Amino acid sequence: MKTRPDRTKAPFAGKSNFRGLDKNSGTPLYAQLASLIRADITSGKWRRGDTLLTEMEMTVQYGISRITVRSALACLVDEGLIYRQKGRGSVVKQGKLTRNAPGLLGIHEEIQATGRRPRTKLISLETVREFPAEIHRGLGLEEDEEAVRIRREIYADEELLGISTAYIPGRIWIAVGMPASRLANYSLYRLLERSGYPVHEAEEIVEVVSADRELADRLKVHRGFPLFCLTRTVYTKEGLPIEWGQNILRADKYQFRMHHWRSRQTPAARDASVCPSRKGKCVIKVN
Repeated sequence: MKTRPDRTKAPFAGKSNFRGLDKNSGTPLYAQLASLIRADITSGKWRRGDTLLTEMEMTVQYGISRITVRSALACLVDEGLIYRQKGRGSVVKQGKLTRNAPGLLGIHEEIQATGRRPRTKLISLETVREFPAEIHRGLGLEEDEEAVRIRREIYADEELLGISTAYIPGRIWIAVGMPASRLANYSLYRLLERSGYPVHEAEEIVEVVSADRELADRLKVHRGFPLFCLTRTVYTKEGLPIEWGQNILRADKYQFRMHHWRSRQTPAARDASVCPSRKGKCVIKVN
């Protein structure tokens, strides 16, 4: 039987209650409450399948109106964090998919590592000759060399997380030999490894971007919605680039967990130790 986390009650102080809803703030109370509940879900305090406090309990506990509580819950429903169930109330739908960094996993493997079921839906598979110079350089292609572009939707337990785009050199894709009809739900890294191109290391840039109209429509969010943009070039042990990939993921459904430590090495030695053969390093960029 699901239990609720301990919510030890305390008296209100002045015009702000004990959990920090500030009635003098310029931020609407419903947005403040939604933020508090959202933080509890993403931190793991509320887990998948847990039932939140009832509307009346929140009204009493936070000292706000029932309309305010309903507005906060409606925001969380729209974000896909909770759902309303008759006879039960507000139920936590899903926490964020968490990547433990550093580590080199494909999106299928990341999702499986959290105990959820991955699925990808093929949007397109096509051979291209014209594409951005960044990709051309990253894959080390000759001037007129072709690449295969694969676009797929990414799901975890049937919940849409984002869009994946991968470019693979045409000469390498020939060895893969996977028809489009069978590609929808396969891990690209496993396909490459099975075809004689084992994944060894990668250089990756993480950015925060805003959804344009096309992404907003496909990911079912509003324009300007925050998204993670993960751009990665993958190499074999010999330093051969075998994939340039970009995952666009909803920021309300994905997060990073990193363990940091202070090194006694010089900066040059520390950078080289991250990616020895490429002498690269992880770059985290926030626009």
